[in-house]
Amino acid sequence: MSEPVIGALLIALMFVLFAMGLEIAVSLGVVGVLGLLWLKGWTVGLGVVGSVAWSNATSFSFIAVPLFVFMSAILLHSGIGRGLFTAVARWVGFLPGGLAVASVFSCAIFAAVSGSSVATAATIGMIAIPEMERRGYGRPLICGSLAAGGTLGILIPPSIPMIIYGVMTETSVGHLYMAGIVPGVILSLMFAVAIVLYAVARPEAAPRRSEDRGSLRDKVRSVVEVAPVAVLIVVVLGGMYVGVVTPTEAAALGSTVSLVLAALARGLTWRALNRAFQETVRTTSMVVLIIIFASIFSHVMALIGAPSALFATVVGLGLPRWALFTLIFAFLLLIAYALEELSVMIIILPILFPLVTGLGFDPVWFGVIMVVWLEIGFITPPVGLNLFVIQGLMPGLSGRQITLGTTPFVVLMILLVVLLFLVPDLALWLPRQMLVK
Repeated sequence: MSEPVIGALLIALMFVLFAMGLEIAVSLGVVGVLGLLWLKGWTVGLGVVGSVAWSNATSFSFIAVPLFVFMSAILLHSGIGRGLFTAVARWVGFLPGGLAVASVFSCAIFAAVSGSSVATAATIGMIAIPEMERRGYGRPLICGSLAAGGTLGILIPPSIPMIIYGVMTETSVGHLYMAGIVPGVILSLMFAVAIVLYAVARPEAAPRRSEDRGSLRDKVRSVVEVAPVAVLIVVVLGGMYVGVVTPTEAAALGSTVSLVLAALARGLTWRALNRAFQETVRTTSMVVLIIIFASIFSHVMALIGAPSALFATVVGLGLPRWALFTLIFAFLLLIAYALEELSVMIIILPILFPLVTGLGFDPVWFGVIMVVWLEIGFITPPVGLNLFVIQGLMPGLSGRQITLGTTPFVVLMILLVVLLFLVPDLALWLPRQMLVK
């Protein structure tokens, strides 16, 4: 049986297992192991399975995942960062739609210490949603600003998807982290400007009150309230930028500092610590399992020559680079509305990455593009993770309100991708300035 036929049968089997409701990790594992046994035989195939599993599970860069998940969980369950929204609102509350703008900026700041989109949306949402509802803000605006703002948690470093991307493609995680900062800031500003314009056009959706301005004393006090978050940002990002620590060492250092800050804030209870450990084990186990089985599946795809065949087919179209990139991203957008994106990224990255780099695109730049794509998936129904978080905090939120609230932010994310394609240095300039490469 020819290799293309084997590949087609394995991919068909994978989708059959998906349709049967089998977990993505298990489906990938079944298909990958069967493919290796088919191609290499029982003895060699099982040896390859063990080798792939060991190399992925023991990757030094991947150790940062549980550490950053733990740091994020400590921030979430100890209460650090809950006052962030109030502090930021004192500075930007005077703007039209000021509380929604404060939600976005609070998410952007919290993103710099969490690494998780869901944790960012949940932490800021718990405080921002009741306050915006009390002020009479429209539900679509509340949903859109918080769901989209939460996605900044995976673009502004630290970012767990960037670690996964870096491990799978052998790209520097430190460079990926630095590459996400400028696009993250730009996207935050784009969100804020869009909210202000929306509030000006529809003032009934974002009523303004005199107390939104805040006193100078309150603004000064707010600087002290965000001090713990600022300390973590300096420790995690500052250490990596100047080359004092690697991303994995920064994760360990950040986890330690978060424990100290939580203890000083009297939020480090046994209950909070227990929930943080459980969340860390659950999330890390899921991610590790998916990556190991996806790597086995990718190994099979490489053995049958799928990446090289795809590259030859695409190059044979004779299209310019911008048209090829447009086709690739359009394909990804279709997936964003249909499947769970992080798992899909892990599945397709080993096939897609050689194609993109073969076309001359920078691997660090493409890593940022993939994270922006993940952001789009997090706020698009029916499987957007951030939408589930916001719905849990806003009972009765309708599908129509979700669509109205998130669609403008999806458009802005697509515009950011266009901007990054036209000006790649928006992502690549900062990594080049790192003191240690």
